[in-house]
Amino acid sequence: MLIASLIILQLIIFSVLIFVFSKIMTQKVSLSTKHFDEMSQDYNEKARQIDEQLQEANVKAQEIVSSAQNEAEKTRSDTLKQAEDERDKIIQAARTQAEEIIQQADKSRSQLLLEIEERIAKEAMNRACDLCHDTLPEEFRKLVHDQWVEDLIENGFSRAERLRLPEGTVGIKIMSAFALSDEQRKKISKKLKDTFGHEITIEEQIDPKVVAGLVINAGSLVLDGSLKNKIKEKSR
Repeated sequence: MLIASLIILQLIIFSVLIFVFSKIMTQKVSLSTKHFDEMSQDYNEKARQIDEQLQEANVKAQEIVSSAQNEAEKTRSDTLKQAEDERDKIIQAARTQAEEIIQQADKSRSQLLLEIEERIAKEAMNRACDLCHDTLPEEFRKLVHDQWVEDLIENGFSRAERLRLPEGTVGIKIMSAFALSDEQRKKISKKLKDTFGHEITIEEQIDPKVVAGLVINAGSLVLDGSLKNKIKEKSR
């Protein structure tokens, strides 16, 4: 009986130990399962957050790429516009410079033509005077000369009356085709005195190239009654 009681007691103790161990294992399993679930939930939450962050990163990356593309396109457009503006400026500057060169060339051409025309006219006048001097008889030239001198004395000083002789002028130069007679010299001196109000000394110079007539120089005042001047007036 004692052995049977011991066996029963051992069985009871063993059963209690099994029950306690099972209880402990069940709690541990539950705790482990719960902890695993919590870890799983935490993992899933973190995975969800990572996915959201990844999506946000993709959106931001797309926005950055799109912004960069827009900025690049804008920069390209601005660069092209600046290049076109610079090209237009260069073309306009070249056109302006070309027009200035053409205008300058045309101006130089006109000036050159004018100088040539003046030179031709001067040479033609000199040639005409030389021909008159070489072909006209001296007696005829002297007759024309005297007539023109008298005409200048009578009518030429009417223009000088409206002018003022340069201040301080006491002498004048007369260039004549022939020597002036005493009577002509006196008439000219009297005309000069009556016109300008004081005595004026006459410096006479004979120049056969004048052909006929004379030229009176008093500073900037010139009375030209020469053949050359008459040819010049008729050629205008």
